[in-house]
Amino acid sequence: MAADDHVVRYVKPSMVLEDGTPDGSGFRLRTSRPDESGLSVNWMEAFEPPKTQQLSGVRRLFRLSVRPNGRFAELHVGTVLHRVSEELNTLRILHDPLDAADGFDADPSHAEMVGLPPGHSDEAAMVGDMIAECVVDMHPSIAAGDD
Repeated sequence: MAADDHVVRYVKPSMVLEDGTPDGSGFRLRTSRPDESGLSVNWMEAFEPPKTQQLSGVRRLFRLSVRPNGRFAELHVGTVLHRVSEELNTLRILHDPLDAADGFDADPSHAEMVGLPPGHSDEAAMVGDMIAECVVDMHPSIAAGDD
């Protein structure tokens, strides 16, 4: 995945702040899942532009339930890696396509943010906030007409 590429991460409604920006806790490993090694994101460039078509591809293949007031936070890969490297040099965003399974179609856009600190740490809170500050756009989780 190139530095000029973009990924989106689903942000559940409770992690969308009043001003429409994401809470940094949405970019931390979950303390309830000690085996979790990365955060799932979707690589937009796995689909042909324009951005509306890329988002449609992500929405169509996304495997989790989304809520109408949830959002997809868009991140520029190079910006995130550069910003976070000021404090943490282990962060990587890796393409990790999913095979078709359990009634889901294959997802060529799936990727993971790996190399994050444990979710309960002060460092995780700081890094999560740094990633949240890199969000370039917030997109509806459900496109108009899809609900």
